[in-house]
Amino acid sequence: MRKTLKNLLEKQGYLVDLAVDGYEGVKKAKTGFFHLVLCDVRMPGLDGLMTIRHIRDFQNQAGVGGSGFIIVSAYDTHDTRQQAVQLGVTDFLLKPFDKDQFLETISHHIEPLIEKTPQHEVIELNQRLDRLLSAVKAEKESRDKRL
Repeated sequence: MRKTLKNLLEKQGYLVDLAVDGYEGVKKAKTGFFHLVLCDVRMPGLDGLMTIRHIRDFQNQAGVGGSGFIIVSAYDTHDTRQQAVQLGVTDFLLKPFDKDQFLETISHHIEPLIEKTPQHEVIELNQRLDRLLSAVKAEKESRDKRL
């Protein structure tokens, strides 16, 4: 599902990064800025709510913020929604959802966040550069191992 949603968002012109689990999501959030973080309630490693809690804590301690958070879940419980609200989750998407509903939700939340971040283009370029440098480094290490 992650890759499908990533492809859908990239076709709309969004820059998207994926994490394999909550721990990687927190790590990525600590090294880059994301306008919007999308988490499933049930994820490997940290669940979505704990992932958001850790990202929020880091952003508050670092004095950065502005990320929006959307929770995706097939399980709609009062407790989960209450925890999400307490964490400042922007929206709650209940699975299954259709493509149009998903894109409308993302657009509704991302556009105001982008407008509030005048340096968003610089931030996104820095993130792209970081990924490019990582890819170059990995390629060099791979080439060095073959020699």
